[in-house]
Formats: sequence, structure tokens, C-alpha cells
Amino acid sequence: MIKILNNRNTLLILSMVMGLSFSKGVEYLKPFTLYFLAVIMIFSATSFNFKLLKEFKIFAKTTLYSFFLNFILFGAVLLTTAYFLIDEKEIFWGFVIIAATPPGVAVIPFTFIYKGNLNYSLIGVLGVYLLSILATPLIISLFVKGADIEIFELIRVTIEVILIPILLSRLLLFKKIKPFVEKIRGKVVNWGFALIVYTVVGLNKQAIFNDTEMLLKISAVLIVAMFVLGVLYEFILRKKIRLKLRISQNLILTIKSSGFAASTALTVFGERSALPSAFLAVFVLLYLIFAEVIFPKKKKTTL
Repeated sequence: MIKILNNRNTLLILSMVMGLSFSKGVEYLKPFTLYFLAVIMIFSATSFNFKLLKEFKIFAKTTLYSFFLNFILFGAVLLTTAYFLIDEKEIFWGFVIIAATPPGVAVIPFTFIYKGNLNYSLIGVLGVYLLSILATPLIISLFVKGADIEIFELIRVTIEVILIPILLSRLLLFKKIKPFVEKIRGKVVNWGFALIVYTVVGLNKQAIFNDTEMLLKISAVLIVAMFVLGVLYEFILRKKIRLKLRISQNLILTIKSSGFAASTALTVFGERSALPSAFLAVFVLLYLIFAEVIFPKKKKTTL
């Protein structure tokens, strides 16, 4: 039972059900979502190996292409689709937050599972996270119109939930505590993520039950930006890029950090704008399962 409850997929489903069923008092959790995210980031960032920075040319090339995939290409498809389908500014702002969100750390374990290029994914995710410290607030300030936000406030938020956690994660790698950290890392990340999803879903309970049309539009935008784009990338480049590298690039292209997106949207714009991020969490899970269909058949690895 404990093993089942610590499973990421189980927790995601349970947190959404709880958010829809038992949301009384959930507003008290709202001020703490950034703290939940910071803790998630500290433990997740222990997987980053800064020794990869030594090969600067490889690091720079991988980082720039990963940034192009995750921020520019994905962002362009997402925001273009949202522009034509979404007519509510708060919801559109939520998609801007998603576009400006770095890749999900889930890219790394699923690269291993699907036998992609693990070093490429490690460098790509780490590099884009470092670039996002400036890129995220800049993108949000450029595409969000009509909101009272300060770019320095956005920079402060990204520093608090990206840069500081990455630096603090180094403290968890000391030999005496590293084995314990590795033992509990998955549980801390999964439960922190579940708390964020529960909070966002609970705050948007009425909208989820009463605004079916908007939920269908949000789903359509995410399907185009993740599933359609991911399939097209695989189809177009399957003969031009070797398989292991293509798997890593496809995951970096399509997988965003739903926890980061939800917490940031909730903090900066409020619960309505966090609704797309709540659905993003579900679609990330679905895409990671769907990826087995679009990648050429080969025996996958289990964690």
C-alpha cells in the first residue's frame, strides 16, 4: 500500500480526485506552493552533474538546441494554438507561463527508460534550467499584456525556485547524507508535486465542473503542442537523427515542468491562470506513456 501511495502516477490521480472532492481549506495551501516547488527542485536537482560543464562546446551546443526545442519551438506552437482557441486572458497567461517553463526533470529518468542519450538529456535539462533564470521572466513580460507585473519580481521568483535550489542541492550530495537523499528523493518530489496539483485543482474546482468548453479548449492546445508536435518531430527527423539522440530531443521538446508552471502561475497571476498547468500535469503523464508508441520498438529499461 505504501509503495502504491508513493507512486507518482497514483499520487497525481489521487491529488486530482482529492482536489475535486475535498477542497475545503485548500486556499490555505496557496501561499506555500512556491515553497513546495523549491523543495521539489532541491531534491530533483541532485541528479544534475556539474562535471558535464567541463566540455564547454558540447554543453553550449546541447543547451542552445535544447532551449530552441523546449522554449522556442514548443512555445511557438503552444502560444499560436492558444492565441486562436483561448479568448480568456487569464487562461492565456497560464499558457504563457507554460511556454516559459523549463523542461520537466522527468525527461532524465524517461530517457533512461526509453534508452535515449542520457548525457544529452542531463546537459540539455541542466543548461535550459540555467538559461531559464533570465529567459522565463523575459518571456512572461513580453507575452503577458494587461497584467500588473514587474520583471524584477519575476526574476526574483525564478531565482528562488531555480537558481537557489540548484545551489542548495549540492549540499545534499555530501557522502554522509547522499545515500539517504537518494532513498527519499522520489518520495519527496512525488508528494510535493501532488500537493501542488491538489492545491491548483482544489482552487479551480468550480471552473472544472462548470466550464466544460474551456477545459476542452485547454486540452486541445496541449494535445497540439505535445502530441502533434512530438509525433511530427519523430516523423520528420527519424532518418536524419540517430534514435538515441532523437529520443532525448523529443522528450526535451515536449515535457515541461508542470509543478513549476502551476506554482508560478498561482503565485504571479492567481488560480484561474494555473488551470492549464493542472491539465499539463495529466498530459505530461499521458505523453510519457504514449512515447512508447511513437519511438521505434526496442526493449525499454525499467527503473
